[in-house]
Amino acid sequence: MKYKLVIFDMDGTILDTLEDLADATNYALHQNGFSERTIDEIRRFVGNGIIKLIERACPENTPDEVRENVRRSFVSYYGEHCADHTKPYEGIPELLQKLRAAGIKCAVDSNKPDFAVKELCSRYFNGLFDFALGSREGCKNKP
Repeated sequence: MKYKLVIFDMDGTILDTLEDLADATNYALHQNGFSERTIDEIRRFVGNGIIKLIERACPENTPDEVRENVRRSFVSYYGEHCADHTKPYEGIPELLQKLRAAGIKCAVDSNKPDFAVKELCSRYFNGLFDFALGSREGCKNKP
């Protein structure tokens, strides 16, 4: 059976984004008067989108409006710094090229914000994905 489409997640699958996510999280926490988190803590917090990342990173019982301020700080910073340290995992660009050469369509579906998915796909995988979708307001996150 020949596959027609392969769909990839982004963070921790095709791109090593952890350091930039940690930097943005710690920037946002610091801007709002909270202590920074270790990279190991942040590693455990990622995977379910920014809202969950911020919810997990903020101290317990942080009011919703404060968490929203932290989220906004994160988005603002990450928008400018989403590719400072991010890099593809070894072999991923070559894998995508082989899939494309075999006539298999490739897509990304991520809980990362849509703006960042599109920016990172363009920067690291220009032309290798047929479709890239990230988290957008009004749409449910994965799964």
